[in-house]
Amino acid sequence: MRAIGILALVAASLALQGCVAAVLPVVAGAAVTRTATDGKKPGDDARAEQQRQAALEAQAKLSEMAAAPVPEVVVQTSPVTPDALVESDAFSELIRYSADQVRARPQRPLPRSAILADPSTLRETRAACPVNLPTVLIDLDPENSLFPFEAEGRASPVLVDGLKQLREADIGIVWISGHSAAMAGDIRAALKNSGLDPDAADQLLLMRYPGDRKQTRRADLAKVSCIIAIAGDTRNDFDELFEYLVNPEAALALELLIGQGWFLVPPAIAPADNRTTPTTDQRQSQ
Repeated sequence: MRAIGILALVAASLALQGCVAAVLPVVAGAAVTRTATDGKKPGDDARAEQQRQAALEAQAKLSEMAAAPVPEVVVQTSPVTPDALVESDAFSELIRYSADQVRARPQRPLPRSAILADPSTLRETRAACPVNLPTVLIDLDPENSLFPFEAEGRASPVLVDGLKQLREADIGIVWISGHSAAMAGDIRAALKNSGLDPDAADQLLLMRYPGDRKQTRRADLAKVSCIIAIAGDTRNDFDELFEYLVNPEAALALELLIGQGWFLVPPAIAPADNRTTPTTDQRQSQ
């Protein structure tokens, strides 16, 4: 399954454009665009070679995974729709991984964070956890949109039950969105009504001021807790570097984190109708 995802990622490189924002962190090499005034800096060649080696190592690991024997598949005989099966599997994997990270504590050492140690290397090396406070971070926003808290929707029963289990294991649940902090009450109501946060006790990470970014909010959370897993429906939900990649193949090493700290899942609350959700361009008007 991961191998298929890699092929799709590489193919997507043909569609990516070279726009760069002023807030873009420094990511070395030819993986991201540069402005006309950047020029070549000392160490660029070494960093580019480092990224090339990382991509080769990742490709070798992914090839091994693709060549591994496929386990026997048990046929689902109950009348469940294909979409429901995909959704259930995605959320189940997130819950299973997160619970395993804290099992048998405190005998186990602290797990590594799902936050990259140094995004500029495009390597899958994860940051150390500062404290033993395990947290699961879930991005509420659909791709290229903001969380439609005003719309009727439904939450996956698998996710609802799984989050309850994680809370009982003393794992914190944190929800992140590009909405302004002024929308906190509406978002809490939506989470409570859906059953995802029935006690309205989970933490929210929202934008505090114009120009605030999810990347800074994730970094803030990583300073005070151990983010053992991040869930979202796009790779941008894991790190903002994916927004600026010109050559996705340079980030092949990061694909090794999918299912190992990073989880691609459907939206936590699926819209019950076809109303259009607000786009990120509409954020300024809120």
